[in-house]
Amino acid sequence: MKVLPPLSRESESRRMLRAVAVSDGKTINVLRRASLSRTQGHGTYHALRQAGMLHKERSRETPIPLKPGMKRKKEERGYTIQSKIKFTHPFYRFWYTFVEPRAKEIEAGEFDGFFKDLEESFDRYVSFTFEDLSNALIKHTFDRKDPVSEKGTYWDRHNEFDLLAKTENNRMIIGECKWKGHKVCKSLVSKLKSKCERSGLKPDYYALFSRSGFSNELKSSNDPTILCFDLDDFEKLIS
Repeated sequence: MKVLPPLSRESESRRMLRAVAVSDGKTINVLRRASLSRTQGHGTYHALRQAGMLHKERSRETPIPLKPGMKRKKEERGYTIQSKIKFTHPFYRFWYTFVEPRAKEIEAGEFDGFFKDLEESFDRYVSFTFEDLSNALIKHTFDRKDPVSEKGTYWDRHNEFDLLAKTENNRMIIGECKWKGHKVCKSLVSKLKSKCERSGLKPDYYALFSRSGFSNELKSSNDPTILCFDLDDFEKLIS
């Protein structure tokens, strides 16, 4: 484990690390959950970044241009494009989701709370790692013919996507990652297309990543824009 910043910031650091572990990572949500002001949050984040524990993923949302004299719509005035704060290593998320909050109990030899949290929240924890691996797999898939030049999650004022990648030939891939115990159906593609339309995105491919496989209808689809990846496909990353 990395050493936390000096004691003067230890409480703020632990609160931020716990908040990053259980939130969506958006800066404002992390600060709110950690009960940190913007000034406290700014200093705490930079100390943890220097310690090698956190980094920021910048938003790729394009600001809506306003003509001179125009005002934003009422429903959009409180919206701010913001970055996400993320861990530099998946182990930190595990530690601050399951271990650190129960540290005193664990030190006392009491493990019931730890295993209860693990059972209730493990799938959510793994889903973040599954997204990271899906990004790595899409890069591996396109590398030979049209290398990926940009990848990661994507979020805007309307929606959030597990994956948005662009290739050197300017092709766009939008992806959805499902770490669930049932097969993915074709209806997910329809939902994904609706989300893209609302966000003004025009992908060339829809990539679906599923822990439990796909419906027969989806597997038999001849649509070349739909890419399906199950757990077996992830073996390519270690071959």
